[in-house]
Amino acid sequence: MMESLKAEELAARLEHAHQLTHAERNALLRDLERYAARDLYGAARLCKDHLSKEADLRLPSALQVAPLLAKHFEARMNEQRRPIDLHHERDKQLRQPEPGRHYVGPVVGTTPNCVVQMDKDTGDLIVHARRSLVCAFESSERDKDLSIHYPQAAIGGVGLVMRMQEGHGMTPGHALQHEANASKAEHSVEHGLL
Repeated sequence: MMESLKAEELAARLEHAHQLTHAERNALLRDLERYAARDLYGAARLCKDHLSKEADLRLPSALQVAPLLAKHFEARMNEQRRPIDLHHERDKQLRQPEPGRHYVGPVVGTTPNCVVQMDKDTGDLIVHARRSLVCAFESSERDKDLSIHYPQAAIGGVGLVMRMQEGHGMTPGHALQHEANASKAEHSVEHGLL
């Protein structure tokens, strides 16, 4: 019930986006981002169906790539897929994770099979297979950064999810703790404990 009221309220704001003040437009974009973190396709559908044609509103990247995500990645998450260049963002891509890499950044979209994360290092949108992530996360914590690491295979492998401390980069001590935790999780995965 609460979700449908929120969706109706967002739809009404989108229909009148051309009449909103700058602050109201920014608030609308933030609310759309929060909605996309829980339901990317629902947020994209709302924008497609209700965004005023007169509005000059640049939608967040996650909403712009929703159709590409559905066509290119959603049904084939266990296959290696080529990255897609984002023409609306310079030198950015929508791509799958690579083995041995840590991806740090917020979740910007979730779908039935995918979790889309904005990589803070590159600005790329990383498409993680939802069922391969070891630690569940709450989409209400969208603004918080997560670290997702693939110790072995990224496609068909296990992604280890850790929450990053809010507002802090990895200090040397935190990086060591992070590595120790990742090592413990790797050991658990290797020995079938998770």
